[in-house]
Amino acid sequence: MDDKIHIGKQIFTFCNKLNRKIGKEASKYGVTSVQGRILGFLNHKSDKKDIFQKDIEEELDIRRSSVTSVLQLMEKNGYIKRVSVCEDARLKKIVITDKGLETNKNVYSSILKIEKILRDELSDEETGMFVNLINRLAKKIED
Repeated sequence: MDDKIHIGKQIFTFCNKLNRKIGKEASKYGVTSVQGRILGFLNHKSDKKDIFQKDIEEELDIRRSSVTSVLQLMEKNGYIKRVSVCEDARLKKIVITDKGLETNKNVYSSILKIEKILRDELSDEETGMFVNLINRLAKKIED
């Protein structure tokens, strides 16, 4: 085995390229890749339960201060709104707006196109092997 190949570096480089590609697509609709991820999370989960800032922090593994500023900007731009909950006036659930839903639909469509490009490059067997290897490596380095 070649000790000069650094698996972590290869994965990190690939993730950066993928994130840049998704970010470029998301920017066509006026959002960053992080904002797009938040819209996707809200769209996918908010019909099942109320979503709060803490849920976004945990799901996307983003620090509180970063999420606060991103959500403030998203609210200002009309993608989300914060709504008080009856049980605790201090708590504000995060609700996706119609503008946010439309933007999410467009960004998600772009992500599916990128996903298709990646899947078309690999056979079904290679795709399965790739996913299994990534999952195995992720488990190995979990805290």
